[in-house]
Amino acid sequence: MCSNTDGRYMSLATEEASKSPITNFQLGCIAVVSGKIVARGCNNYRTYSKDGMIGQSCSCHAEISVLRKCMKQNITKKINIYVARVSTMGDMLCSAPCIDCFLKMKEFNIRSIIYIDHSGNTVKRNFDDFHTSHTTSGKKAILTKRVKCL
Repeated sequence: MCSNTDGRYMSLATEEASKSPITNFQLGCIAVVSGKIVARGCNNYRTYSKDGMIGQSCSCHAEISVLRKCMKQNITKKINIYVARVSTMGDMLCSAPCIDCFLKMKEFNIRSIIYIDHSGNTVKRNFDDFHTSHTTSGKKAILTKRVKCL
């Protein structure tokens, strides 16, 4: 069940999404530890990082952007992740993390993931209860060789 505090953090994740230069898929993410925002981010066009967290992708996902910021601060435990996706019309869309982001999150001690489901509801899941097989359209394009990664 989502609290008023969860709703406030989702609003902040939505604000982060509006900062994304990728206008057709604007995603924002907030990382919270013990009630304090420790990192914010949005999806962007970065496709490589020396830390290895960005790769084989057409963009840096909002979740990865936030996890990289957490890693730089040595924050790897008890993290709550809030993810919001906004359409070009300003509507909230499904923002459940993709399989690649989920696998990266496994390297951290994520407590819960809060996101918008396909019905437009805000959902809060314990990380251990969250499962996905969703592959993004960008990843599918790479896998089918419609797009080449540099």
